Amino acid sequence: MNDQNVSKVLKGCTLAFSCALTMLAAAPVCASQAFIPEYGRGTVVVLDLADNKILERIKTGTSTWGVTVDATRKVAYVTNSGSDDVSVIDTETRKVVATIDVERNPTGLSATADGRKVYVANADANTVSVIDAATRSVIKSIAVQKSPRCIVSHPSSKWVYVTNNHSSSISVISTETDEVVSEIPVVGEKPYGIAVHPDGKTLYVPVFEANELAVIDIETKKTATIPVSAGPQGVGISDDGKDVYVSSVTENVVTVIDTATMQVKTRIAVGNFPRGMSFDARTKRMYVATTRANTVTVIDGATYQPIATVDDLLWPMAFGNFIVQR
Repeated sequence: MNDQNVSKVLKGCTLAFSCALTMLAAAPVCASQAFIPEYGRGTVVVLDLADNKILERIKTGTSTWGVTVDATRKVAYVTNSGSDDVSVIDTETRKVVATIDVERNPTGLSATADGRKVYVANADANTVSVIDAATRSVIKSIAVQKSPRCIVSHPSSKWVYVTNNHSSSISVISTETDEVVSEIPVVGEKPYGIAVHPDGKTLYVPVFEANELAVIDIETKKTATIPVSAGPQGVGISDDGKDVYVSSVTENVVTVIDTATMQVKTRIAVGNFPRGMSFDARTKRMYVATTRANTVTVIDGATYQPIATVDDLLWPMAFGNFIVQR
């Protein structure tokens, strides 16, 4: 290759590198999105968490209640408690791609971390439906105790945990056999939401009638309790596992607890009837569905202060993980 040709090649490479840099600089900053069920409309609201603006509404079924996202398959699953089914939403196209019939009054649900299965609590049937994520079909119905409400999957994908609202217990289901392998008793009536620590060692369960948060050691099944504000239902945890947030519908407060010391850090006044919540790892903010205020309250995870309110929702419930990292 002569000097002139070498010069042309180098010039072309420089131009290509310059274009690549320009394209990189022009690329939009990635932002998370939230898929929040609206019980009052039977829809899912999609929020852009860069500016907390509503992007669109997705029609699902009737009385949309719980939600879980599966990053491996890029879908969100939502329960329609009034129409007894689960809608599957493609989080890229924001379209419903499947509807799966389950049993009576589906409420909470959880996708396993490996994306293989989805477990759905059917509150009026006292069962949990097991959905094969690949075929989008129900492969088993598991009998549990009375009024199963919310579900969380263990980070290992080996177990799921179900709160039984009218039995004061938690059913532990093996994802290998899809059988109940044990029951964890809960002191006090009406365990509601449920969260698991990122390290997989601890469960956190608000107990509605006791006005407490049950803290359960997964290995030993031993339980400690922390007093919280009246009427606790929802629970969420920061991505680093340092803070647990508990929503209390009677006092319209979110209690923040240090997971290391098990002490209350602060109580945050929010909108009317706070329920489901999810933490955005990118912005370090907690998003709380305030059902009767028809809003979502945004809490800064560093200052523990409400910093924004998203309006124009209708009875958002949003029990489960509803934030998608993009």
